[in-house]
Amino acid sequence: MFRRPRPTHDVRVIAVTPLTPALVRLTFAGPTLDALAIEHPTQWVKLDLPEGHSRAYTIRFHRPAEREVDIDVVLHGNGPLSRWAEVARVGDPARLAGPRGRRPSFEGAGHVLLAADESALPAALTILDDLPPAVPVSLFVEVGDATGAALPLPERAGLTGHWLPRRPELPKGRTLADTLLATDLPTGTTAWLAGEANAVATVRRHLLTDWALPRERVHSKGYWKQGEADHKA
Repeated sequence: MFRRPRPTHDVRVIAVTPLTPALVRLTFAGPTLDALAIEHPTQWVKLDLPEGHSRAYTIRFHRPAEREVDIDVVLHGNGPLSRWAEVARVGDPARLAGPRGRRPSFEGAGHVLLAADESALPAALTILDDLPPAVPVSLFVEVGDATGAALPLPERAGLTGHWLPRRPELPKGRTLADTLLATDLPTGTTAWLAGEANAVATVRRHLLTDWALPRERVHSKGYWKQGEADHKA
């Protein structure tokens, strides 16, 4: 069965804002972005370049009245979109297609666990922005550099943020997985995990078996996979 085509939006870069050594925010504007139907956290669009390359990215912020969106891109240097983002300039054209993505449910959660690496951090932060302020949240993020890698987090009661510098001798994702395997979870936890596929799968199994969390309380997505150039989740 073919997926229903999603609307496309011709856009141009209007701002390039470095956030950390590994993350840059690209702000796009386009005449139809007021009609971009962002309805819930973690929704994503395909960012298409004129050269034909494309990749899925979370919409970090959408300002319909200004016809603008922000997309945060990891500068890992290993793909055409990342290399393009490293040298993107105001005025560069692109196209957005979407949005897509299912709504993760946190209804009834007594505590929310968010676990990500740099690739999934923008999506995790859209969840954090959307959660009711009374829900306690634990955020774990694996980052590549201990210096300047953390982003400011919203001020909210019950939020604990853990920035986990990646050990260079370990595979990417291992630091995050090892930390979560040794972390106690409060009763009533709902978890959202995304990032390197092997690490996500390891933590998911741990939550479902060792912690016996119901499947509907564990949302997981392998955004990329070590050793695969174009991983499909």
